[in-house]
Amino acid sequence: MFFLGWITSEGFAQKDVSNSKDHPLLSRYEGSWIKRYDYKQFESYSYPASAELVNSNKLKNSNAIEGEVTFIEYESAEGVTATQIYRTFEIQLVKAGFKLVFSCRSADCGNMPMHFVRNYIDGSEDLGNSMVEKKGSFIVATGSHENETYYVIIVVGENSHEKISRYVINIIKQENLDTNKVDVASVSDKIKMEGSYAFYGIQFDLNSAVLKPEADESLDLMADYLARFSDSKVLIVGHTDNSGEFEMNKVLSEKRAEAVVSVLISKYKIDRKRLTPVGVGMASPKASNANEEGKSINRRVEIVLK
Repeated sequence: MFFLGWITSEGFAQKDVSNSKDHPLLSRYEGSWIKRYDYKQFESYSYPASAELVNSNKLKNSNAIEGEVTFIEYESAEGVTATQIYRTFEIQLVKAGFKLVFSCRSADCGNMPMHFVRNYIDGSEDLGNSMVEKKGSFIVATGSHENETYYVIIVVGENSHEKISRYVINIIKQENLDTNKVDVASVSDKIKMEGSYAFYGIQFDLNSAVLKPEADESLDLMADYLARFSDSKVLIVGHTDNSGEFEMNKVLSEKRAEAVVSVLISKYKIDRKRLTPVGVGMASPKASNANEEGKSINRRVEIVLK
């Protein structure tokens, strides 16, 4: 799509952490080197929709998306400022036809202490330290390339003492989960790490607790996990978006959880004593309900380990 400049010094190229590379959608600022790199085939990712905070650790307004996630943390050459990096990426994204969802620089971003930044960018102490005293900048942009939807989230900080800048580029290719690529080990790993796993393929008719036929693949996977880990006891938790009244959604989500439990018992022969249906309605969103994208993320059935 577009590149902002390749490394011009062999010395910088040799600094790149092993098994790392620039994303084909967006390259690095010239002279930077890769400090940390991570790739996930499918993951949920939250991004800021404004600079307002609930407290020093949590943004008030954020959205969540899912898909292929690439995380790259860079360190700039000496003398490069955060403003240079921020403005260059912002201009290039707009030129490429991307829409800015949220963008702020320095004090315009509000008060973002280092521990909040560390949480947001998955534990980078160096970048967290460089974003103290309102030096942090965010860019969130979305656009399409080769008929795929991408989100680009860039976090920039400046270390005036070392006269360098540090920045993270997160690129998410938005996509729905292909349950054929998910196995019991994937479910188990996520439950071990987070205590729960969300199944988005378990769909119902509108305002109904009747399961759609396309729910079978996700139900097979859920049953496979329960059969493999036969000592586990779980909550089966139904979630809705915020359409309609709270009490109605709470009742509906519980009925949907009960419907899943009934199928697990009758079709897959899972012991009823291991399963507890729970409905929480709209009370535990993963994304904003302000748009259909967020609502679709919030409509889900989760396994929660007891």
